[in-house]
Amino acid sequence: MPFFKIKAYDPKGDLKTLRREAATEDELLRSLSLEGYIPISYSAERASRSAGTVKPLKLADQHLFCTMLSAFLQSGLSMTEVLGLLQRQTRDKRLGPLFGELKESVESGRSLAQSMRTQGVFRESLVGMVESGERSSSLPNILERASALLQSEISLRRKIQSALTYPTLMLIVGAGVVAFLLAYVVPQLTGIVIASAQQLPLATRILLGISSAIRTGGLPAVLVALLVYIVMRRRGKKISIPLFRGIRHLLTVSLIFSQLSTLIRSGVPLVQALELSEPLDPQKGRVKFLAEEVRKGYRFSQSLERQGTFSEDVVAIVRIGEAGGNLPDCLDRIAANSWEFAQASMQKWSGLAEPIIIIVMGAVVGFVVMAVLIPIFSLSELAGI
Repeated sequence: MPFFKIKAYDPKGDLKTLRREAATEDELLRSLSLEGYIPISYSAERASRSAGTVKPLKLADQHLFCTMLSAFLQSGLSMTEVLGLLQRQTRDKRLGPLFGELKESVESGRSLAQSMRTQGVFRESLVGMVESGERSSSLPNILERASALLQSEISLRRKIQSALTYPTLMLIVGAGVVAFLLAYVVPQLTGIVIASAQQLPLATRILLGISSAIRTGGLPAVLVALLVYIVMRRRGKKISIPLFRGIRHLLTVSLIFSQLSTLIRSGVPLVQALELSEPLDPQKGRVKFLAEEVRKGYRFSQSLERQGTFSEDVVAIVRIGEAGGNLPDCLDRIAANSWEFAQASMQKWSGLAEPIIIIVMGAVVGFVVMAVLIPIFSLSELAGI
């Protein structure tokens, strides 16, 4: 149904700006009349946003939203007062109008969860937690837990980026230096040798072939790689490195089980919690399979075992949690253990990356120097004779 933006006098005679959803203009006017509003003007808005056409909010913005909303609600302010306060306080050009639209939607009688889902910029798991909090009248506490969960994910991403930044920078700089040597320095140094018409060593011929290939196809190859990277980013695909597959699996398990624990503590049923956690899993269909198995009547531990990609210790801990009635605590333990193992692996590989890159770059530079100097020494010996 379309949304309408209305200017109308409320029953107290104050001029208000409203935003309402109605199938037709007649239905809109009837609903306003029943509420005692006297409309002055109204206009239909464009089609409402959807998650497929609008860029989602950054995790940092969603974390800030949950933190501030929880703090203000715990202080006793109403939902509309909090959203209005957030709208006035924020300086972000995107968040300000978003808070305003949420406020108008809540004032029109919709719940906060419905309003957030209509905007299409919040992750579905967060909307599900908000919906659960509104139903159980514990929204401030739920928002506080959601804020902690988002902060954990943000910290996780920052640590991954920090661990990979220095090795990646070294690799890029080293590759750039080698490419410069092969494309510009090597041809000039070997020009004298080629002009002498002497038989070139095998290493020198290989080096000249690589140098020629880089000068001919280096720039097109870089442009193609950049284009492929941009296309993959726009389609939401990521470059997979087999070496880090185990680390990615541990990080995914940590995020999923931490999310499940928070949702279950918030009162969300396990099947719904699994469905809300599915976007966190890059392996499509895995969490959906677990939800279907639980819906069929299998225990969560049995579903994990039947799925087959989760380790035996994860299944065992979940089984213990189900038997003892403390499943959320066991899920938290799994998330913490997975994160610790992933962090230890990242530290190990980031520590090894620097010496490995130095050794590889040293070997490449040594080969270049050897391939250039051997024929030059040969010419020197010939000149001495």
